[in-house]
Amino acid sequence: MTGLSIIDSNLIVTLDDNHKITNIINFLRRKKFILRKEVWIIPVRIEASTLNYNVNLIRTVQRYIENRFGAIQLDDTCERIIQDFDADRQNFENQRTEAERIKETDDNLLEKIPVSAFGNNPDTGSKWELKPFQKKSVMHGLALKNSANFSVPGAGKTWMAFATYFLARDRHDEPAVDRLLVICPKAAFEVWENEYELVTGNNHTEYVKRLSVNELESGIIPTIPREREIILINYDLVREERYEMALVEMLRNYAFYVILDESHKIKNKDSSQGGSAARLAEFASRRMILTGTPMPNFEVGLWNQFNFLFPNRNILGSYEDFKQRVGTRSPAVIHDIADRLNPYFTRVTDNQLDLPPVFDNILEVPMSPEQQEIYDVIERHVLDNDGNRRKIQAYSNWEDNMTYAIMASTDPSLFSDNHQYTNNLINLQEIGIEERVARYTEGEHSGKIDTLYSYLRDHVNMEEEKIIIWYNYRGTGEKIQTMIENQLHTQVRKYDGSPESIDAGREQSLQMFRRETGEDKVNVLIANPASLAESVSLHKTCHHAIYVDRTFNATHWIQSKKRIHRVGMPNVNTKYTILKSVFSPSSLHRDVDTTVDREIEISLNAKEEAMNGFLDDPGITVNETTYSWNDPPRPGDEQDYRGLMERIRRRLTNDQPN
Repeated sequence: MTGLSIIDSNLIVTLDDNHKITNIINFLRRKKFILRKEVWIIPVRIEASTLNYNVNLIRTVQRYIENRFGAIQLDDTCERIIQDFDADRQNFENQRTEAERIKETDDNLLEKIPVSAFGNNPDTGSKWELKPFQKKSVMHGLALKNSANFSVPGAGKTWMAFATYFLARDRHDEPAVDRLLVICPKAAFEVWENEYELVTGNNHTEYVKRLSVNELESGIIPTIPREREIILINYDLVREERYEMALVEMLRNYAFYVILDESHKIKNKDSSQGGSAARLAEFASRRMILTGTPMPNFEVGLWNQFNFLFPNRNILGSYEDFKQRVGTRSPAVIHDIADRLNPYFTRVTDNQLDLPPVFDNILEVPMSPEQQEIYDVIERHVLDNDGNRRKIQAYSNWEDNMTYAIMASTDPSLFSDNHQYTNNLINLQEIGIEERVARYTEGEHSGKIDTLYSYLRDHVNMEEEKIIIWYNYRGTGEKIQTMIENQLHTQVRKYDGSPESIDAGREQSLQMFRRETGEDKVNVLIANPASLAESVSLHKTCHHAIYVDRTFNATHWIQSKKRIHRVGMPNVNTKYTILKSVFSPSSLHRDVDTTVDREIEISLNAKEEAMNGFLDDPGITVNETTYSWNDPPRPGDEQDYRGLMERIRRRLTNDQPN
């Protein structure tokens, strides 16, 4: 009788005389079977990751022959593979149904989830408990086994992840886990270590291990789980082939829960870190992804993250098919994808956090006469170049023009600084302001620096209050640091991308800033949002942020605010003090509030209002793509630029908008 069997990792079709006909033979050849010693053979792998392929192949052959030419007999191995597949599919369906039920349940109706690994809250003496809105994500993750937490920044995703892991470890249900691997940005290492100590009461050095080049060179990565339960590695290392191989060996030998923190880092499936994460997924017992911004690029970001979670489920189909579907931007397609993914993620929204209120304190800063003259020259130069750029290509990048206007409103000395945003520095000699800029470079302060000095001196107790001061340009950061240390006689730590900041130890700077007592504590941190935009929490000690300048980048604005306003903060108000350049009231300008800072204010307010809609949306929306939350630092988009140019044109030429 014609039969199907698996022997020595080969699927074998044995045809009796009645089935040795052209149609069947041609069919087997199309399926890549090879004739050897009167039987047709194709290699298969008996592994979980190939179960779907094997079952499909077996059933395809079985149905083709049975539907046309009569019965075919399957051996015990083929029958077992099909049974395992059907049981696995039913089990996954049950998990999905239960996860969906949990997600649809009101937070207040969910039962308490005691986590035995949690220690005591030092303020109350009682055991830490999950907040009502956090329980759902934990229960959802336990039910689904592999889950996504897309809660907004500041919702406590690290706590939820720890709770899910501890409960999965202690319950021993399948698939069992007893080790945790967290892949995250390097800046998040300290967060995971500190939160582990806070939530468990244990010293993290005994349980948590950071992986570095030392462990790779010594060849001990596969054996580290013998001594440490929780292992941290950053995305930059994971993408290196040697680390990937060492991690695969480690994952093969232990039951690991693998978590991708800030999982949007693998949004590009063709990137080295995206590919490495996908390959590691196969060897994880359970998986979780964490990000407050799951879809900076809708088609790539979503597909690769869910492919990591469910590498063998084909939830979104093939990447190429998925990309083609969403590329149509059809509302029906987008809604279908959102509905399909709905059971597999949870999301705590901004309005669920019930955080203390915030207060915006706008300080209008009149520019000095010298700064105002420089500002006028820069804006006119920007306008002239915008008008000529199609003829002579004065600038190849419109973003430079926006940067120049922001720099002029912040501190004209930046024009002579080799700053980090553009290589097309403006030709000061050509436009006749070289000497005036030089005076600023030699020590003259802009209106913002003077106002910052007065505000800190008169309204901030830097001996008692922790403050973070945000800036975008390194030259500004250097002036702020010098002014505070030399004139206000207060120690400052700086966190940006400069070699000086890195050499001084950026992690140490954060530790000193968080300390409440001790000789090495500091109360003033100055930082660049491009360097400190995510994965860092300062909310337990700092409740006042000062913005010396802002760009059109809503990413940096919203993320920087979330550093000090998030779950776990004390019940105190948070204040954002914003320095905004205006023209001097004595100037001839019709409206003092028509500088680039006003244009930035309008743009950021509009973007934040739209982003708040996203943060309060419990589902996956496409609105986020508009604002490029996770894009590299950039002054803004072309819509912002056109608005800026229209404002400059009206101010300098009295032209009216078309």
